[in-house]
Amino acid sequence: MLLDVNRVTRTFVRRNEEFAAVDEVSFTLDAGSFVALTGRSGNGKTTLLNMITGLLRPTDGTVKINGEDLSQLDDEKISYLRNRTIGYVTQRETLISSLSVFNNVMLPALIHGRTKKTGNGNGAALEDFEKHAEHLLDELQVDHLGDSYPKELSGGEIRRVAIARALVMGPKLFIADEPTGDLDADSTQLVMQLLRRTADEGAAVLMVTHDNDAIGYADRVYTMDRGKLLQSR
Repeated sequence: MLLDVNRVTRTFVRRNEEFAAVDEVSFTLDAGSFVALTGRSGNGKTTLLNMITGLLRPTDGTVKINGEDLSQLDDEKISYLRNRTIGYVTQRETLISSLSVFNNVMLPALIHGRTKKTGNGNGAALEDFEKHAEHLLDELQVDHLGDSYPKELSGGEIRRVAIARALVMGPKLFIADEPTGDLDADSTQLVMQLLRRTADEGAAVLMVTHDNDAIGYADRVYTMDRGKLLQSR
């Protein structure tokens, strides 16, 4: 079991009243599984993703990745886990404006100081990640933009570059919040075929989407309604 979400709750206070954005959500995700999460906006989907990635701590319950309870990890260890194990594409634009497209994709590898001499401890050197970055950009049909900067890209191009960056480290858990939101039909197909293949090659994929075409690629579908999780397929 790669991901174990157990009775996770996150409460907030609004106008002096407490409410549960996520309410006792439990589910598991194994390597090689592809799960889609649907539901109207404001029902807790993004809050749940932020707890799974360690960006937000649950009020109650636990999130375990590879058996590690995120609540027991300090910020440094969570950051390390997020870089090595999790690829996360948020709804927001997160590319670094001062970096080229290629260097944005390479950023996760560069942050941890990988070099051609030392590698990453698992036999992967910087040049291996460079080749993987080039392959991902080619697969997502944005390889011709490698020397461009985010301000020169369309919304759909930015989305595809962000997906490439989240996949460059070969994460065991890939999480995407509306990955096809800015894409046309052809680009949606490219992205979803890549995510399906990512799951088929052994990663766990968790995707929030309102896109019916994207939902069709998933093995399981859950719906969130007022913070509660229901399996719909």
